[in-house]
Amino acid sequence: MGRAMLIICSAVLISMGFISMSTSKQGKLLTQNNVDYAEFTMAKNTAHSAIQLAMQEINQDDTFLTTHSESNPWTGSIEGRTFGLYIDALNNVAGNSYWQTDSIRIVSNATQYIQKGSGTDSITVEVVSLYLKESFSSLVPAFGGALQFPTGYGSLTADGNAHEINGAPPHCAAKPAIVTGNQDVYDDLKTKDANDELNIIGGDISYDSTLNYNPTDELIERLKSSGNAVIVDENYSGSLGTASNPGVFFINGHVTLTGQQSEGYGIMIIQDGAYIDYAQDGLLTNIVEIRGNFEFNGLVIFENAKLFEGKGTPTINGSVLVGQTNDSAPIDIKLSGNVAINYDCDGENYAKIAAADAVQQNKFSRVVTTESSNFTGI
Repeated sequence: MGRAMLIICSAVLISMGFISMSTSKQGKLLTQNNVDYAEFTMAKNTAHSAIQLAMQEINQDDTFLTTHSESNPWTGSIEGRTFGLYIDALNNVAGNSYWQTDSIRIVSNATQYIQKGSGTDSITVEVVSLYLKESFSSLVPAFGGALQFPTGYGSLTADGNAHEINGAPPHCAAKPAIVTGNQDVYDDLKTKDANDELNIIGGDISYDSTLNYNPTDELIERLKSSGNAVIVDENYSGSLGTASNPGVFFINGHVTLTGQQSEGYGIMIIQDGAYIDYAQDGLLTNIVEIRGNFEFNGLVIFENAKLFEGKGTPTINGSVLVGQTNDSAPIDIKLSGNVAINYDCDGENYAKIAAADAVQQNKFSRVVTTESSNFTGI
C-alpha cells in the first residue's frame, strides 16, 4: 500500500507540474499578445495622426497634394514611431473641372518595432482614407435667378426697355428673372412689371420665402478677412479675373471701369459705408460707373449699395444679389442704362471657384477609411 501510494502521489505531482508549466506558457503568450496589440494600436494611431497632419498641410498649401507621390512619400516620426505617407490626387480626370467634386486617396504607413527575445520584430499598419474635395461654396448663395432681392429696399427706379433681365439662358435650366424673399418687394415688382417698367426677356418674377441674406453677409466677411480679395479703387488697373483664374473683388469708392477691364470673373462685392463722398447731398454712397462693353461673369453683390448706372453696355452673366443689412437705411435702387443681367450657371461656378481660392479652409471631407496590418491579433 505504501508503495502504491507513493506511485500515485508522484503521478499527481508530475501532472500538476505539467499543468503549471502549460499555464505559465499561456500566460506568457497572453502577455506578449497584449503587448503586441498595444504596439499595433500605437502604430495605427501614428498612421491616422500622419493623415491629420497631412490634411493641415494641404489646407495651408495645395501644392502638398502633388509633392508627395508614392515614389516620393512624406516621411517622419511621431513619438518615435516612423511613418510614410503619399497622396493620389484623383482630380486629373479628363472632363473634371475644379468646381466639381474632386477626390484624393491618402495612404499612410506606420511601423512599430518590438523586442522579441534576442531580436526585434515589427508591426506595420496601413491606413487608406478617401477624401472628397469641396469648394468653399457652402456660404456662396445659390443663384436663384438673374436678379435677387433677399431683403427689402426703399425704392426701385427702372427705366424700362433700356436694360434687360433674363433668367432663361439657352445653355442652363431656366431660373426666375427676379426672385425675392420679401413680400412687399414682390408686390412692388409685380406692379412695375404690369406697368412695363421692367424689361424681363426670359423668366418671371418669383417669391421665395426661404430666400434670405444669411449666409451672404458671413461670406462677405470671410472673403474680406481672407487676405486674398482684391480691393478695387479709383487707381486700380489690374485684372478682374479670368475664366481660368476667377477672383474676389471689393469695389472701394467711385470706380470707373475702362477698356483695360473689359471683362471679369468671380465675385464682385459693392458695399456702402466707408466710401468717398460721391453724392451732392453728402451721403456716402458707392456707385460703380461702367463705360464701354464691360462683362462680368459670376456673382455681383450690392450690399447697401445702388445698382449699376450703365453708360455703355455692361453685362452680368451669373446673378446680381442686392442685400440690405441696416433696416433703418433702406436702399434706393436705380436700374438704368443698357445694363443686361443674365442668369448663368457658368457664372455660379466661377463664383464658387473664386470663393474656394480666396478661403482655403476645410476643403476636404473624409468619406471612408480602411486599415490593414501584418498584426494577426490575440
